[in-house]
Amino acid sequence: MGVYAADRLSAGIPGIIFRAQRNGGTGLNAHLEIISGDSGAGKVTGLRISGTENLERTARGYVCGGETETAAYWLQHSLPVVVMVYEQERDRIVWEAVTAENLEVTGSRWEIIVPYDQIYNYESSKIIADLTCTSPYLARLALDKPWIELISEGRNIFLEMDEWINQPSARGNLRLCVTGSDGGIYQWPFQTSPDMPHILRLPSLFPWANLSVDEEYYREKNPGKEPEHGMLLPYTVEAGEIARFRLKLSLNELGRAFLYTEPFICRGIFPEENKIMRFGSEYEAGLKFMLFKKN
Repeated sequence: MGVYAADRLSAGIPGIIFRAQRNGGTGLNAHLEIISGDSGAGKVTGLRISGTENLERTARGYVCGGETETAAYWLQHSLPVVVMVYEQERDRIVWEAVTAENLEVTGSRWEIIVPYDQIYNYESSKIIADLTCTSPYLARLALDKPWIELISEGRNIFLEMDEWINQPSARGNLRLCVTGSDGGIYQWPFQTSPDMPHILRLPSLFPWANLSVDEEYYREKNPGKEPEHGMLLPYTVEAGEIARFRLKLSLNELGRAFLYTEPFICRGIFPEENKIMRFGSEYEAGLKFMLFKKN
């Protein structure tokens, strides 16, 4: 119903071509093309459209959510992506752009708030036309920002891996484990494709981290045996079949650089050291400066 409504409402907006998408797998169910003049080639945006049923409502808007995997796909998409919600009782659509700053990522889930007052119409179609695509590499760092921030705050994050070393077709089981402020351990499980050994995939999974074995844990599992420094070895290989690892994550130069640059790249916030407050009495006494300061 939301897709049909978006098609109908788009027909009344000049310069809009609406195309429903029948194939699944991407989380997008339509494309919006904004054209100028008589040209059929314009700016295309991917759309995720839903109704209000089963959506949580806040003071600001509707809460849409899903699996982090979908958000990662959207942020790395060659098209900008917009989430739309059809309000049947008002026969209108509200929307929000999928960006790193608009998404709230918690473990394996994402959420975005679609504001009640951001209505899809001719004026907003011009805003949608100006949306830019996010670099897939920056999007990847933005999705992992919660983990990066936890490490920078001094929290411990460990990666536990179980791998069937003699079954090339078996998917891998991985778990990110975070120590909570209450002393508890919180886990986020995920799986990887079996196309390569786990250990070789880690640089692409965690480009912002250095990995090392959890030496204390390895000593506990193998009393009297000192872990080999600099080696990412399993602490055990059970029955010659299942290799078990426990690795500790720490920030590398990329992770630290992202924390420093992210406020400006994603939100336009200048570094504190750039906020000079005094410019000299002679300069500040000028009419231009005084008028600007007054306004």
